[in-house]
Amino acid sequence: MKKIWKHLVSHFNIDFQWAHYLFTALFLAACLYINYTVDFEDSILDNLSGMYKCGAYFIFFAVAYYTVLLSATVFKKERAFWKSRAFHIKSLLVLFVLAFDKSIPFLKPLINSFVEPQLYVWVYKVSVNVISLFTIILPLLLYYYIYERKEKHVYGLNAQHFDTRPYFSMLMIMLPLILAASFLPSFIKQYPMYRGAGAAQYLDIPEWITVSSYELAYALDFVSVEFLFRGFLVIGLLQFTGRNSVLAMASAYCFLHFGKPAGEAISSIFGGYILGVIAYETKSIWGGIIVHVGIAWMMEGIAYLQKIFHYLFE
Repeated sequence: MKKIWKHLVSHFNIDFQWAHYLFTALFLAACLYINYTVDFEDSILDNLSGMYKCGAYFIFFAVAYYTVLLSATVFKKERAFWKSRAFHIKSLLVLFVLAFDKSIPFLKPLINSFVEPQLYVWVYKVSVNVISLFTIILPLLLYYYIYERKEKHVYGLNAQHFDTRPYFSMLMIMLPLILAASFLPSFIKQYPMYRGAGAAQYLDIPEWITVSSYELAYALDFVSVEFLFRGFLVIGLLQFTGRNSVLAMASAYCFLHFGKPAGEAISSIFGGYILGVIAYETKSIWGGIIVHVGIAWMMEGIAYLQKIFHYLFE
């Protein structure tokens, strides 16, 4: 934990510029207010279809990302990266990849065409998580091996001398907080993320198989998220934007959570910033993967225990 705290203090002391951070805070606060007042992401963006949806999400994430970088240009006088062709190619590529993964315009029609109705929920929930391996990791790794193979970091996957202990310590600190939160109605309503839906009965297999397949896919999606946000947007772009990569990434990461409860979207700013600093300082995304997957699985596991408890004692 001391290492993580040291990284955060060091980065903040170097990067902080009051006008830039204040503008970013006000920008995100205004966007959060608008989104949750008119239900923008759920009612408008998510109801689009096809490539129109992909294009809308591209603009959506581009506003989040480039607005914060423009703030750094105005208030920190850092503008050299705008002259870099490579920066524009990489940033536009990753924003398109993110928009395409968020919209996945072909997935629902494909599942509807080939999957029985009794299996739809299970197949969709597994597919929507697994598909990020092909919509996020594959294209970004392809870019790496074509253009940046000389860089040895592989966007944070190739960690050297990585110490896992601080991140498991973070999970132990989070455990009692998650336990306390698990008694809240909002938690019980949201988790577990997969609730059966009859697939196991239809396939005549134990339900733990369908649940386990979902939970594995759920974890893989977090690996993809870390690879894109902390790997590509921070480690992959820091050569152009330096420490500004962290706050700009945290802004886009907040927008990713606009379809979730407001508290989760707000906390994602701080969580994204912390994980971004860790990735920047360590040149690794494995800390973020451990924390992200660990928290997700703890929340799922505790939710299932809550479900069993209510079933036994009601």
